[in-house]
Amino acid sequence: MKAIVFAYHNMGCIGLELVQKAGFDVAAVFTHADDPNENRWFESVAEKASELNIPAYAPADVNDAVWIQEIANLKADVIFSFYYRHLIKKEILDLVPMGGFNLHGSLLPQYRGRCPVNWVLARGESQTGVTLHAMTERADQGAIVDQCVVDIDEDDDARSLFVKLELSAQQLLKRTLPSIYCNQFQLNTQDESQASYFGGRSPKDGKINWDMPASDIRNLVRAVTDPYPGAFTYFNREKIFVWKALVVAQSTRATPGTVISTSPWTVACGDQALVIEQAQLSGDIKLSGSELCSRLGAIENRQLGVEPKSDKKKTRVLILGVNGFIGNHLTERLLREENYEVYGLDLDSCSLERFKGHPNFHFFEGDISIHREWIEYHVRKCDVVIPLVAIATPIEYTRNPLRVFELDFEENLRIVRYCVEYKKRLIFPSTSEVYGMCQDERFDEQQSNFVLGPIEKQRWIYSCSKQLLDRVIWAYGQQTGLDFTLFRPFNWVGPRLDSLESARVGSSRVVTQFILNLVEGSPIQLVGGGNQCRCFTDVGDGVEGLFRIIENKNQAASGKIFNLGAPNNVASIRELAELLIDLFARHPLAADFPVASGVRVVDERTFYGSGYQDLIHRKPSISEAKKYLKWAPRVALRDAIENTLDYFIYSAIEERQFLETSAAH
Repeated sequence: MKAIVFAYHNMGCIGLELVQKAGFDVAAVFTHADDPNENRWFESVAEKASELNIPAYAPADVNDAVWIQEIANLKADVIFSFYYRHLIKKEILDLVPMGGFNLHGSLLPQYRGRCPVNWVLARGESQTGVTLHAMTERADQGAIVDQCVVDIDEDDDARSLFVKLELSAQQLLKRTLPSIYCNQFQLNTQDESQASYFGGRSPKDGKINWDMPASDIRNLVRAVTDPYPGAFTYFNREKIFVWKALVVAQSTRATPGTVISTSPWTVACGDQALVIEQAQLSGDIKLSGSELCSRLGAIENRQLGVEPKSDKKKTRVLILGVNGFIGNHLTERLLREENYEVYGLDLDSCSLERFKGHPNFHFFEGDISIHREWIEYHVRKCDVVIPLVAIATPIEYTRNPLRVFELDFEENLRIVRYCVEYKKRLIFPSTSEVYGMCQDERFDEQQSNFVLGPIEKQRWIYSCSKQLLDRVIWAYGQQTGLDFTLFRPFNWVGPRLDSLESARVGSSRVVTQFILNLVEGSPIQLVGGGNQCRCFTDVGDGVEGLFRIIENKNQAASGKIFNLGAPNNVASIRELAELLIDLFARHPLAADFPVASGVRVVDERTFYGSGYQDLIHRKPSISEAKKYLKWAPRVALRDAIENTLDYFIYSAIEERQFLETSAAH
């Protein structure tokens, strides 16, 4: 039986070796190139494959069409994944008759997602394990083949627990791989009511919050101790890593973070106290806690955890249209960093409540057509300017084309000229619409032509306005040295895409409109049959690409145009409707809403008016983003749409509860 193995880390080496020993003919191994910024303490799958004389590859995106074809050519029977870090999409899984099997480092359905070893320790679990499960297009959700339970001892840390899991993985694979080889295994569906999901962790997640109970802080310490980046705190502007710690009773009540003893080095916590047994000054050697305490002069009653103010000047980003879909998600991404300050203007702030009070966020309620002095002042004040204000829904293009031109071109041109005058970096959202009805299979920033419909089809005034402004910005870059980047978002979707109210008045994007139909029990209307294809991109993926443009490392984004889209997430509008109907029916709150009314085909003229015209496909090339931004989308179509639907379902319930409460009063 021929197998393809996707693998990384020690688990990848273990899995690869055992798959071959079980009798599988391993046709190829897919792994990852090592990240130079990561502490590589684990074995190399590429080296293991070489030892076993198996061809190995490390593509940046295994789901790219080129690699899908290569995998198809291998004509394998089964796929195995052992700690491979990227989601393997359905297109690849469908290539093998037996499907795929993934080894996950937890007792599924608990702790789906990334870094399960670190998460179970950080959350103080007493048990975990390994699970072999069938692979589906949704990560860690396939039916279970087998599991092995591992007890977590009080003295376990990330490394020791990983060793336990490696041993359990060997036992698990030795007993299950033969049954898969003989096709005599059973699958058990995961209990969704017990499911939990945890995302990735980064070094900054190791910051100690002394207000937490000492037991929680100790769990954090052992979860991220060596070989991971470590839990850290600050003392006298110095960053200190805590590698080992012990919980003790707090003999005297003190403010969390206060040194209550220097030998041993003991710090007050929100509940009880923590003895720092081993620690390290950033860039120095590891010492006992008491020794480092002595060297730092950390006498009793001194405070830990006060982070030094950065001497580095923050990058000030002006976002016009900050309350919009892209604006509020981008704000969230920027504020996760410590070196960005966001100034935002919009007509409303309903999507920005979570940022109010944040020291690096400043909002002004205003209109770009009216508050021109405020805008000019802030262009002069800020480092990066991102004008996101636009009319961007087809029904508006045809109903009010002059307003589209005035806002999308004339008002934005004024902002472009401010950037030229004050020599500010401009990041301008072009649009995937600029390609119009171009027939290229994949729209390319450098080569594809722009093709628009006849003048009477005023739907194209949006595309035309955006394209003309692109050309003006490019000319300013050539003639005045304007530092700019153009980005073209391809159908970004996600929470806060629009609002259900905007869908009610016909000014939302198609996904929101369809969700409104579902929650209200009305038929989904497919304009022209819904055969138009789009590439739907998760907003988190899109915003990460936009963030890298703002970072502009080594000026890699300056003077360039980038498509930011998910070329593998292709669906027709009809398929989108069918997917939403299916996801809605499966949602745990579906019973709270009317039964779906299906779909109804309407003609374009009736729905949009005589000035409307559509295109059949819109698929980007993202080679420029991959090359210069090191960016590629990761979220699958189903996950992106499900996340969007889930947000709006809860929004609809909150809206209903508000109306019921208001009526009661």
